[in-house]
Amino acid sequence: MTPILSAQNLHFVYGEKTPYEKHAVTDISFSVMPGEIVGIIGHTGSGKSTLMQLLNGLLKPHSGTVIVDGQNIWQDPKAIRQYRFQVGLVFQYPEYQLFDETVEKDIGFGPKNMGLSEEEIRKRVLRAAEMVEFPPHLLPKSPFDLSGGEKRRAAIAGVIAMEPKVLILDEPTAGLDPKGRQTILDMIRAYNQKTGAAVLFVSHNMEDVAALSQRVLVLSRGKEVLFGTPKEVFSQPDVLQQMSLDVPIATRILDALSQKGYALQKGIYTIPDAAKEIVRFMKEGDRHAQ
Repeated sequence: MTPILSAQNLHFVYGEKTPYEKHAVTDISFSVMPGEIVGIIGHTGSGKSTLMQLLNGLLKPHSGTVIVDGQNIWQDPKAIRQYRFQVGLVFQYPEYQLFDETVEKDIGFGPKNMGLSEEEIRKRVLRAAEMVEFPPHLLPKSPFDLSGGEKRRAAIAGVIAMEPKVLILDEPTAGLDPKGRQTILDMIRAYNQKTGAAVLFVSHNMEDVAALSQRVLVLSRGKEVLFGTPKEVFSQPDVLQQMSLDVPIATRILDALSQKGYALQKGIYTIPDAAKEIVRFMKEGDRHAQ
């Protein structure tokens, strides 16, 4: 299978050839397959947001290549705008970017810029609203009259309405309460399953990354440190701790119990799986006691 998105030896420098020069991304290479969900983690300043903007074409790499669906996105700089429709980027706190008179116009802003007909724009707005579970009766309202969670979903719907082949989200659950956070995570999973689009999401929450990702990219000081399955990445806690990162809480709990002599399975990274393992262990203990 051919990757839908590839980064090849990406390098980007802020303030090049000035006293403030900073190498934000250095020689990063990885690929994302169609329909894959990739979590991206790293400490503040590790280059995550810069990488997202390079993949979307908002920033042009000083060297290296971004390939989308087999094409170098900078081969023809005049066509870069079209690639931004294919690789949709949702910034952190996207609700602050809402600006139009109504939610419907805000969600339809991207499709309108794509030159679609009014009928197609309306269809896409309704489809996107449904995917993020945004109530249709709120579409005529001003986006500034919405709750925080509703604003977040409306902003994400505005990117989804462009029906990108790759959806990139920078800290999509930042600042949300547990219920709002779970709603966004469920929405990301449902969007991925319904559309087959690849999803990349940046997060500081290891539980979110473990629960959603098929592969995890770890960055530190602009460089790629690890790229593999959650099991491959989170089985290296010493490497993560060197970058001020941690493993998911489920892993920490089971490891702590294992160190106390409980024979629990290793390589578990989500709360539901950890709960199942503890129940299994307790049942095994009951059978032995009998």
